[in-house]
Amino acid sequence: MINRPVILASMPNWAILLLILLIFGVIALGVFLVRKFAKPFRNTEKPKSEKEIAEEEVRRMTQELDEEEYRQSEEAKKRKEGKPTEEEARQEELNRVLQPTSEEEAKAMNDYAATHAEEAKNAASAAEEAKQKSTDQ
Repeated sequence: MINRPVILASMPNWAILLLILLIFGVIALGVFLVRKFAKPFRNTEKPKSEKEIAEEEVRRMTQELDEEEYRQSEEAKKRKEGKPTEEEARQEELNRVLQPTSEEEAKAMNDYAATHAEEAKNAASAAEEAKQKSTDQ
């Protein structure tokens, strides 16, 4: 019996390439014939005309949304973008504000406020100037 690797080794390079292409061609032809003639694999969808596509698009665009559907679609867009929804942002801010601080943190904040009193004065004066500018206009 002849060894197969010996047969492939004795063949020229172009013949090996031709053999590989022939194998893939037979596989592609088999798939085409199965899809064409086997009932479970037949494509029964008919392509839509341009007019039908345009009518569906107009129908979709003219459909009115009520306020609840609009809010849900906006929240879905934000979730898709990775941004928190209004309710999630509100809840996160509330949790952050109401989160209790430890005595060490409170002491550190008071120490900082005492050592940097000029920052508080500058912030207060800037706020007063902004308020006065807004009333002048």
